[in-house]
Amino acid sequence: MQLIDPWRAVVTAVLGTALVSGGSWAQAQRGYSLNGYAAPQVQPNPVAATLEAQLRSLKGEFEARAQSVSLQQAIETGLLNNPRLAESYAQIQGGQWNLIAVRRQWYPSLNVGTGASPGLVGQAFSTSTRISSSSSVSTTTYFNRTNAGVGLVLNWSFFDLSRGPSINAASEALAQQRFLFDVTARNLVLETQLAYFSLQEQRQLIRAYEEILAATDRQVALTEAQFNDGMVSIADVEQIRTQQYGTLSILIGVYRQLFDSAALVAQLMALPPGTLVLSADDLSVLGAWGQPLPSTISQALKLREEIKASLAASASASWTATSLFNQYWPQFSLGANGNYFGDSVASGAPGASLAAIDRSSQLNWSGGVGIGFNWQLFDGGINAAQAESSKALARQFLNRAAVERLNVTREVEQAYTSYVTSQLVTQSASEQVASARKAVVAVEERFRVGVTDMATVVQTLTQAILAANAYATAVRTYNVSVANLYRSSARWPDGVQPLLERRVGALQRQ
Repeated sequence: MQLIDPWRAVVTAVLGTALVSGGSWAQAQRGYSLNGYAAPQVQPNPVAATLEAQLRSLKGEFEARAQSVSLQQAIETGLLNNPRLAESYAQIQGGQWNLIAVRRQWYPSLNVGTGASPGLVGQAFSTSTRISSSSSVSTTTYFNRTNAGVGLVLNWSFFDLSRGPSINAASEALAQQRFLFDVTARNLVLETQLAYFSLQEQRQLIRAYEEILAATDRQVALTEAQFNDGMVSIADVEQIRTQQYGTLSILIGVYRQLFDSAALVAQLMALPPGTLVLSADDLSVLGAWGQPLPSTISQALKLREEIKASLAASASASWTATSLFNQYWPQFSLGANGNYFGDSVASGAPGASLAAIDRSSQLNWSGGVGIGFNWQLFDGGINAAQAESSKALARQFLNRAAVERLNVTREVEQAYTSYVTSQLVTQSASEQVASARKAVVAVEERFRVGVTDMATVVQTLTQAILAANAYATAVRTYNVSVANLYRSSARWPDGVQPLLERRVGALQRQ
């Protein structure tokens, strides 16, 4: 039995070894004195109790603000509400209208203008009034003239070798946007899964650390009482208190991470400001991957949208280059125009009746049809230079597709290796937790009866913390590896694709 050295002989001589080795708990609380001198006493430190009370208050605040959701609910809400998908789909709609605009270059154009008569350029209606008088006969003549004209011009470029490649370029650009939309959706699903797994991990760690903290609090109370009983040293008291505050600090840090993960899941779900998310499911091993590595890599290289998007961008740039080169070919168009002009004249004496006014009018119509020809033989090489730039851009995206293939292969390899190894680590960590719990109970009892020292107690509690962290990390890593295998191989998790189609339908109706 370890005793405080200055009091060892005194306590043994006065009270006897029986009380030292197995005295009642009530006697241990009374402390000892000799010849009127009291032995050193310690009082429980209120800081630890205050911190634990504040943590309970923080936990209550979190639960009051949090909305309990399952993983499937988190994914569904995110896919249906997150504005990131709306932003990406707006780019698709922009590409669709751009393709429509390029296709409509084949349509004829019709212009309507005024000024069909040479004297009426720029005006559709003109009125002039003139009053003249003759002194010889003392008469006054009123003269009014009105002119009106309108013209129509129809033009249709029916032969232009640059338009077909332009349409193909716009079509490939639209395909690229569609692939990138799928990339955005897949990333959103994966981010939601990872954030949710992290949230589950923090809750698992909080439960484990609170259990360890409760055992540590009991050990602190026991050690303080044993010190007042003269059975242990002050070093033992401060050592277990240090362990207590260390466990509290770890628990506080986990609460901070819990709030961060809850806020991230709420953000991905696009929940109202101030709302947090509480995982409805406990941390557990989810799902399995039944596909071997070679077929997983082959599927990923065939389906990954990042590769397809780069290839579509390369094709779009290549068609743009072709369109620019084809602008050096001649263009043929069909043109037609028609002009309508009206001239009306009225004259008579001022104040004359309508019947006495002389009126005359003239209507003219002219038109023509012809075939136009335009051939830009030389533009200084501008189109040629821009075409070469587009060809270089096409090579850039083609090489980017090759880089994406390497990235995809690496991602699948890493996810698959993590999946295989995390299965082993999870089993080991589960046994580690079970052994650590048994060790904490055993060491606590052994210290109570005086057959072990404080260093062993602290070491056992530390190992329990490490075991709890190892188990939570192992399970989360396993779940993350399965989610990464779905993402890296371009497979949708169960139930996700119908939700995405539902969101696309809603975006189309906006």
